[in-house]
Amino acid sequence: MKKSILTFIILSLISLSSAQGIEFFHGSFEEAKIEAKAQGKLIFMDAYAVWCGPCKMMTNTVFPQQEVGDFFNANFINLKVDMEKGEGVDLRRQYGVSAYPTLLLIDAQGEVVQQIKGAKSAESLISWAKTAEMPNTELRDKMQAKYNEGDRSPSLMMSLIKVKAAYNEDAKSLFTEYLSNLSEEQKLEKENTSFIFDQTNDIYSPGLSFFKDYDQYLIDLKGKEVYQSKLMGLAKHSVQIAIKENNVALLNEAIAFMKNYKIESANQVGSEMKLDFYANQNDWNNYDKEVTKYLSKYKKGDDKAYREVAWNYYMKINDESKLKKAEKWMQNSIKINNNYENNLTQAYLLYKLEDFSEAEDAVNYALILAGEQKKTENAQILKDQILKKLNKTETIE
Repeated sequence: MKKSILTFIILSLISLSSAQGIEFFHGSFEEAKIEAKAQGKLIFMDAYAVWCGPCKMMTNTVFPQQEVGDFFNANFINLKVDMEKGEGVDLRRQYGVSAYPTLLLIDAQGEVVQQIKGAKSAESLISWAKTAEMPNTELRDKMQAKYNEGDRSPSLMMSLIKVKAAYNEDAKSLFTEYLSNLSEEQKLEKENTSFIFDQTNDIYSPGLSFFKDYDQYLIDLKGKEVYQSKLMGLAKHSVQIAIKENNVALLNEAIAFMKNYKIESANQVGSEMKLDFYANQNDWNNYDKEVTKYLSKYKKGDDKAYREVAWNYYMKINDESKLKKAEKWMQNSIKINNNYENNLTQAYLLYKLEDFSEAEDAVNYALILAGEQKKTENAQILKDQILKKLNKTETIE
């Protein structure tokens, strides 16, 4: 029974997760090669089979992770291919795929840069992918020597900036110098513009001066959606750092950054960033304040949103007043949508509040609403626990 409850809790937490993982390309392999060439990226191909357990593990637990998505979405055209269906059959022969999953990095000409087999953790997957275009140290030293000798050609500086980025070396001063050496006409050349766009990777990047000066040009060139998505990504990256460092000042700077650049939905996204931050810090007092404002302003009438937050309260919060607030939300949610999920969530909250009689009524009604179409194992488990608390002898079949 404890195992079943734990399973329910884990699944519920997974459903509440808002992390953005790898965004896979929706198109054929040939179309992915065209996109890779246009963006100057490699293709990351997950060669899988539907029956493969390790493949499912990667899909369910590794690919959805925020850090994995941030890295792979920025650096690759990501493609999932079932090796036993459609074009996957020919690709399996072409690339000699004999084990699942096989993970490949492929260039725009279709040549394999490197590959690995088997399921990997998020850390090892990113580490493997980072070595794909890692320049050797000899090449890096030669470029640095040319720079030290006075070579300030845009091509050398671009290459050196990329190399430093590959080795996680600070290249901000070099990037600033590169920008200052470009004339206004050179900045608007496609190669330089794309480089500046790609190398602007945080809310403190020197490249943001170009974004400010040529915002409409970038919107016309990249499209408004891509432009705003880029800026939004910079802010989200800073929030992830803020969460890791428990840095509320950085959180606020990221939110201010979005407003400063007039990103659409900046207020709502900023509110969601605060929720993510406070939840990760287990700061449930501030979380409660922010989520109350967020639901009222952006999710009014959305019973699913209220239910997900109420479940978070059940899982994470022990303060009675906050639990009562969540239970009140579920009362209103039931008025909007009198379904099994809402009634069951209310039953759980009532159970935690030790209002066992009301909890019994709620879980019984949830079971009635479920009918024969829904799995009711979790409701039955809860009911069994409630009956024990009430010292009733009724048994669950």
